[in-house]
Amino acid sequence: MFRVARDVLAGLRALFRRDQVEQDLDEELREYFEAAIDRHVAAGMSREAATRAARIERGSVTAVKQHVRETGWESRLDDLWQDARYGVRTLRKSPGFTLVAVLTLALAIGANTAIFSIVNGLMLRALPVTAPEQLAMVSTVHTVEDGYTAGFNYKVSEHIREHVKHLGRSVSWSVFHSRLDLAQAGEADRVDGLFVSSNFFNELGVVPLVGRTFTPDEDRLAEPKSRVAIISHGLWQRRFGGDAGAVGRTIVVERVPVTIVGVAPPQFLGPEVGRAFEIALPIGSAPLVLHNEGWGAGGFDPSYLAVMLRLAPGQSLGSATTALRGMHRQIIAAAMQPNEIWGENQVEQLKDPFVMVPASAGTSDLRRQYSRAVVTIFVIAALVLLIACANIASLMVARGAARSRELSLRLALGAPRRRLLQQLIVESLILASMGAVVGLLVATWASDALVTQMSTWFDRVTLDVTLDWRVVSFTVLVTLATALLFGLAPAFRASSLTPVAALKEPVSSGDSGMPRFWSRSGLVAAQVALSLLLVITAGLFIRTFDRLLAVPLGFDSNRVLVVEVDGSRTAPAPGARTALYERLASVVTQLPAVAEAGASLNTPANHGLTLVSDYTAPGMPELPPMERRAIVNFVTPGWFHTYGLPVRAGRVISASDTRQAPLIAVANEAFARKFFPGHEAVGGTIQEAIGPPERPKESRTVVGIVGNALDQSLRREAYPTLYLPIAQWPTFFPEPAQISVSVRARSGSPVALARGVAERLMTVDRNLSFTFRPLEDQIDAASHQERLIAWLSAFFGGLALVLAAVGLFGIASSTVVRRRTEIGIRMALGAQRRDVVRLALRQTILATAVGLAIGLAAAAMLTRYLEAMLFGITPLDPVTFVAAPAVLGVVALVACFLPARRATSIDPMVALRSE
Repeated sequence: MFRVARDVLAGLRALFRRDQVEQDLDEELREYFEAAIDRHVAAGMSREAATRAARIERGSVTAVKQHVRETGWESRLDDLWQDARYGVRTLRKSPGFTLVAVLTLALAIGANTAIFSIVNGLMLRALPVTAPEQLAMVSTVHTVEDGYTAGFNYKVSEHIREHVKHLGRSVSWSVFHSRLDLAQAGEADRVDGLFVSSNFFNELGVVPLVGRTFTPDEDRLAEPKSRVAIISHGLWQRRFGGDAGAVGRTIVVERVPVTIVGVAPPQFLGPEVGRAFEIALPIGSAPLVLHNEGWGAGGFDPSYLAVMLRLAPGQSLGSATTALRGMHRQIIAAAMQPNEIWGENQVEQLKDPFVMVPASAGTSDLRRQYSRAVVTIFVIAALVLLIACANIASLMVARGAARSRELSLRLALGAPRRRLLQQLIVESLILASMGAVVGLLVATWASDALVTQMSTWFDRVTLDVTLDWRVVSFTVLVTLATALLFGLAPAFRASSLTPVAALKEPVSSGDSGMPRFWSRSGLVAAQVALSLLLVITAGLFIRTFDRLLAVPLGFDSNRVLVVEVDGSRTAPAPGARTALYERLASVVTQLPAVAEAGASLNTPANHGLTLVSDYTAPGMPELPPMERRAIVNFVTPGWFHTYGLPVRAGRVISASDTRQAPLIAVANEAFARKFFPGHEAVGGTIQEAIGPPERPKESRTVVGIVGNALDQSLRREAYPTLYLPIAQWPTFFPEPAQISVSVRARSGSPVALARGVAERLMTVDRNLSFTFRPLEDQIDAASHQERLIAWLSAFFGGLALVLAAVGLFGIASSTVVRRRTEIGIRMALGAQRRDVVRLALRQTILATAVGLAIGLAAAAMLTRYLEAMLFGITPLDPVTFVAAPAVLGVVALVACFLPARRATSIDPMVALRSE
């Protein structure tokens, strides 16, 4: 194989010099001819005799040069060209085999290339910035161990920038992309926003396609006067049609006029892989754009900024980490003011030592979320490729048996075995190349489709999966490896042929001379074993997804429309915004098509802001701070009826639970078990255990217990949760700028309520902005990753079954054709049909049984590595391990049925006459 590749490369290099070589040869012969004539004339010969003698000499020299040429690179190149042409003609004579092989390889190579494109875009591709190898993230030890990006508040990020100038230059941006509204009023037009430091684009070396970057004066948090933005190439094309005049124009962001100063290049999607920004604004403009809401309209958190450092030339990552840790106390002391309220998490994080993490490939929460799943699917796709290779190898072995007369004849006529091996490998390369070309087309479509499937209603995934040198190199290597894998089988068989034996018995009846693994039986067993392994894996993931769907939600999700309301643009009196939200739920309930409506800070399956607080209760066991935590959701009275949460004890929140009434709470069952073990929770008192010492702690009375409800993840057990009246919002905490209004339709699709709900909301306050989403979309997002894995594994498992069926059908058919004469003779001598079937399929069925046994053993050993990805079942799930072999066995029997029927219908006289 390597020798053939070397010859091909040498030939290609020589092709560029071929014309010049021919010219040099002609010129050399002409000069030799003229010199020979002059030499003979000088010796006394006549001009005519000298010319004849020179011609004879020139002929001898030409013959010698031609012989040298035929034994050099040109001869090998001609051999390869002849083999390629012959291989194409041979494949054209077998269109069925060629079509099946090319489609099989196209699906297998295309699937592997598509998955590798995802791996490349998510994990390997460097950021499209200047010198990405110099970039490093400033993080902390514990956040790195947990796989998250450390977040620092604005002051900390500014002090890091000032203290590390001798190490390099730092940039910062908001870790969580903000969903910013470009609509003037009514239904929102959300885009992904990113707040960045003024030097963000310049330090990364991202040159705007049109316009300029930010200036330092536009990034002053203390003086929020900045009204500028840089938009992405996609938003520029979509909203302005690619017009360069967009720079200088004004767009409205959260109803704040903002001037576009630049357009980012198309290849730069942002610093976080998988998350593409559409509009970037200076961090200093956050209070202005977000209307001074610390966590509100766009979800921007000024205390959670990522910090990246471009190391100075010659500065190593280790030395920079050591230097930065030495400044830790100084940076934190300068940035952390005594009168500021800091969350316990952030205080602990700031005490954590700094660490530097290489960031040439950017940051990515998506990378942490999908890394295990992508690697698992990549391994599954590789197994599919091995099955495809075994499939084609078995078909080529069977096809090679029919070509044994041709190959033996070539050996008898003097063809070297090397040439036969070369011929068969060239044919394999042609097949693999054709499959790879079609596979690249499949991969281009499949990779885009996979990225689309990775997105959810709340999380739009954007990955660069275009072809680059890594993807092309991977495809080339896979193509060569594939050709080698399925080309070795017929090549081994050809190397074992003998001219005399083959001419005496043109069609071999066995696999003698071949290594055991490359025999037809070995290939069938390997193919069946790999197929069974994939089918079992697919069964485990499908069963996992089915178990997740069976997890009780704890509420009724049918006919519920969730309206995300943005109230940051309203200007109610202090403390009156929560009353506004109660009124929103009340006016929506008045619609005839609405059964119930309620407002809440979060919905059960929401992936937005989740409040977590610490609580204590009299008599509760001593627990560490992290164990005293509970999720807190503020709701209006009608919320429980809207979701149909079952009341286990006591009552739920009512209209009488106002700020002037005693403070109350409704707990879920998980909270009651944890904070009131062994006694009744209703009537019990809980006290908040977080906040500055000088602030009095609020005590609340538990008035009711409701059932546990889904909290973002179907895998996680119910978390202790408290439901508090939104009318009793704590006075020390800013009122929320966003709220969810959940609306239950009396009948039909909840989406039909959108128009009427929008009109009612606008009658309350025309400054409101809102988006609509069926609750089912949020629930589907809770099992989105499991659904994608189940879908992909089912696809690959089904593809493995199809490949196994095609391979077994081909082997069984070739067995019948190969033993046609023998079967005819046996039937002429009175053999029964069942004996003929047993004779024709015994070897294939035996190999299938061996493959099933090997596949079961391999699955029992390997599926334990999938345990962390399973739910509700074990890696040795008995249902899967019984059903998968049964399904594959049925597929094998069906694949062998038609060839078996054909074997019993052979006419003995026709079979004998054909010989």
